Formats: sequence, structure tokens, C-alpha cells
Amino acid sequence: MEVKLEQRLTELRAEYESGQKILKDIELKLAELEDRKKTLKETLLRISGAIDLLEEVLEVKESAEGPETMVEPGTVAGNVEVPNVVKQSLKKAIKILEEAGLTAGEVVEQKVVLPIGVMAGDIIRQEPKPGTKSPVGSSVKLVVAVKGKFLPSERSSLCDAFSDRI
Repeated sequence: MEVKLEQRLTELRAEYESGQKILKDIELKLAELEDRKKTLKETLLRISGAIDLLEEVLEVKESAEGPETMVEPGTVAGNVEVPNVVKQSLKKAIKILEEAGLTAGEVVEQKVVLPIGVMAGDIIRQEPKPGTKSPVGSSVKLVVAVKGKFLPSERSSLCDAFSDRI
């Protein structure tokens, strides 16, 4: 009986050592996958930024501004400079526009990877552009940032099930 127990002890020790080696290999592979995941997320962030930039450039070309219309002096209406409301909350942007004699027009949400200094709910683009002249009372289209356009969801990785950051 003692010989069988010693033999079983030897088998269990060998199995334990084998399991330790497998565990170490898995941990190394998980670390490698986490590095690849981080690199992929950074790449997707850069791609998302490029997409947003190209969409904005194409949108500007499509909506090329026509000639500025001037109101004759002495009339009640006139032109005012469109204030910059980018990076402002929607509520604050509306107030700034009203103070300038303009109104908030169409408000559109756009999913983006939020750049530094911009929060969800902030204005990321406006039309007409800041500094242009618009008739008093005219409207300004506002594009509001909402989180998450081209990034995978945080919980979509198979590694997350094994990660200690759960």
C-alpha cells in the first residue's frame, strides 16, 4: 500500500509540474494577445480619426459655401459673425448662438472616438463654420459627439474572459 501511495505521489508531482508549465505558456500567450489587442485598438483609433477627417473634408467640398449675401445699410437685418461653438456642450452652444443673434438649426449626433478635450454631448462640428458671416436669425447646424464609432466593444475580446481586469 505504501508503495502505491508513493507511486501516486510521484505521478501527482509530475502532473503538477506539467500543469505549471502549461499555465506559464498560457499566461505568456495571453500577455502576447493583450499586446496585440492594444496595438489593434490604437490602429483602429488612428483609422477612425482618419475616417472622421476625410468625411469632414468631403462634406466641406460638397457644401461649398456660396457667395456671401450682404444686406444694404440702413435695413433692419444684417450679417453677424458665426461664433465658434465647437467643444462646447449643446446647451452652452445654443446660448452662445442666441447671444450672437443666430439660432441652433438641425442637431445631428455623430458616433466618434472622442478626441482629447471633447466629451460625449459636445459639439464637434458646425455649419456654417466659425468666423463666417450669416444673416441675423439664421440657423447653425450642430453635430454632437456620441461615443464609439469604429472601435470594438470593450468586452468583445476572448482574452477578457481570462483577464484579471474583469
